[in-house]
Amino acid sequence: MKAKLSRKMAKQEYKIVRITKTEFELDNGDIYPHAFELDEDITIEEFQRLLDESKTTILNHIKNLRQDNE
Repeated sequence: MKAKLSRKMAKQEYKIVRITKTEFELDNGDIYPHAFELDEDITIEEFQRLLDESKTTILNHIKNLRQDNE
């Protein structure tokens, strides 16, 4: 299951089109609240970079879990 999840996640591209202090919107129209309060203005490009880095971190954690269970 972890392998299937990580393959699906690795293929998925998340494109930020709008960001406010309380939420962000993807190019497919999905809107998500922030998991934390933004205390400063952030550009779409900066937030996109953070989202991409978070995705990489999560994929690395899943990979490490798989290796630990082998």
